[in-house]
Amino acid sequence: MTARLLLLLAPLAAAAVLAACASSPQLPPGVKPGEFARLTCEGGKTFAVRMAEDGKSARVRALHGASELSLQADGAYAGEDYKLALPAASAATLWHKGKVEADKCKV
Repeated sequence: MTARLLLLLAPLAAAAVLAACASSPQLPPGVKPGEFARLTCEGGKTFAVRMAEDGKSARVRALHGASELSLQADGAYAGEDYKLALPAASAATLWHKGKVEADKCKV
């Protein structure tokens, strides 16, 4: 009975692992995991970001200080006072206390 149950559950476990890999966040072009990258934004504003190797967190250094951000369900990163959106098809946006601090940012 146990062997039969394992045979039934093995494909489900494999599918779960593949789904987790497929849904891992991708790093923005030009950003290497574990290294700070400088982003240049509209109006000459800049900030630095360091992405974790697993893509689940980011460290931001910006005008109002630094913050550790965690990946949210919507794909953005958020932490104390900061939110960072890194859409795959467009440039990054950084918010501080709910207001856009830097927009149209690229490495």
